[in-house]
Amino acid sequence: MVKHELSRRALLSALLSSAAARSTGLSFAALIAAAGRAQAAHHEQQALSTLGAEEAEELSAIAARILPSDETPGATEAGAVYFMDTVFGSSRSELLAPVREGLAALQVAVMDGFGRARFSLLQPGQQDALLQSIETTEFFATLRFLTLAGTFALPEYGGNRDHSGWELIGFDHRHAWQPPFGYYDADYALRGE
Repeated sequence: MVKHELSRRALLSALLSSAAARSTGLSFAALIAAAGRAQAAHHEQQALSTLGAEEAEELSAIAARILPSDETPGATEAGAVYFMDTVFGSSRSELLAPVREGLAALQVAVMDGFGRARFSLLQPGQQDALLQSIETTEFFATLRFLTLAGTFALPEYGGNRDHSGWELIGFDHRHAWQPPFGYYDADYALRGE
């Protein structure tokens, strides 16, 4: 398996500069709560609770083009759709209606442009061309953010199945991190702050 080198700083910079992180309105606390429920559903092999089978297939196909599988695992192997399902079924359920509207509009574009009924039935090149045409929309930004969050989050949050996202970026998932983290921590504790 070929490993791609990507520094943590470069990954964080790319994620933070993403308009998706700013436009989705997802809070960290909501993502953590949703991720815990997604992990339980994923490990218990439960069916998706919020998305229908066709919606899940379509969103999974979109996630697979955002973070594709090649010689390394992608969003499909990481189980990002379980994470999405839980987020849409949680306190962020208000995102589900706009995503469903965006998905319906995408399906119309699929039919108009390619004469196919669903995005998942298109060839990868056709899927990429269609996603490039909508990459500045809020719909795409939301799905991009959720795909990345579901792929790289802690596995107990529902995505990152078998640490595949972490392996992709070369993250060493040790069981414990030990102090001291730096002289500034000791100084901070001595000052009583």
